[in-house]
Amino acid sequence: MTWYEWLIEKVLELAPHEGDFSTSIPHLSLFRRNSSMPSPMAVIYQPSIYMVLLGAKATFLGKERYQYDAMHYLVSCVPLPLEGQVLEASTDTPYLAARISLDTQLVNELLVQMPPEPRRTSTSLEMLNDSSTTRGIYVSKINDEIQSTLSRLLSCAHSKTKANVLGQLALKELIYHVLDAEHGALLRSFASQDRQQYQIANVLQYINRYYASNMDISALASMSESSFYQHFKAATNTSPIQYIKTIRLHAAKRKMLFEHHNATTAAYEVGYTSASQFSREYRRLFSVPPAQDARTATKV
Repeated sequence: MTWYEWLIEKVLELAPHEGDFSTSIPHLSLFRRNSSMPSPMAVIYQPSIYMVLLGAKATFLGKERYQYDAMHYLVSCVPLPLEGQVLEASTDTPYLAARISLDTQLVNELLVQMPPEPRRTSTSLEMLNDSSTTRGIYVSKINDEIQSTLSRLLSCAHSKTKANVLGQLALKELIYHVLDAEHGALLRSFASQDRQQYQIANVLQYINRYYASNMDISALASMSESSFYQHFKAATNTSPIQYIKTIRLHAAKRKMLFEHHNATTAAYEVGYTSASQFSREYRRLFSVPPAQDARTATKV
């Protein structure tokens, strides 16, 4: 048995069936799916690093496609409403992935100790028009350092003693290697306080916390309204209004599925004032009317 096969066997013990699993290491969780998905499903990605161990997955931001597998990882620098689709999975060879939630304090501690990133020579307008340097999401190839550290991190998760003693060290090392790897500059830009992307990241976190209230989000960023709109669209591939709408619809779905709210109550609790408008926009995003999800939740 190779080291990789041994590691997969140990991770499968931590994820013995289809579902989502926390581990004894804070900020590290596992996902297992036993079948592929016929179509993408709308979901909110929180700031995280996603590492696939078995199978493959595609994530969509509007019309942009980000595919990752055992040779590639995905980083969501900011909270983003996406569509995800497991492409390769079966009962014998399930889709198996690890998520490392990005803790702001830990990332900032690493940035303080890392050398400053060289300033770009491109103009601000050129950068805004280049999604590879401005999007709050990217896919990168796993290098040897990341692969080795990920293996040690997952090995620690299988032992409570190792998790307590070495887990956070391995987690910190993995995030360091991601920050230092190809495309890591994009993650650094959303975490560096002197960057406009950092202001956008703070606004997105604010929206995800206070989505039900009326807000003047452009006032939260120290930039002009036009500059704010440009940087917001560059990071999220959508407008501020559409982003808020999508976050509210996802919140309403959670309330119906997990808190057993009816569609009308869920709509008003997330900030909608018109039940008919909520129903139209919900169906447009999730392809089913909200009442159907509410009925499904009642049966559970």
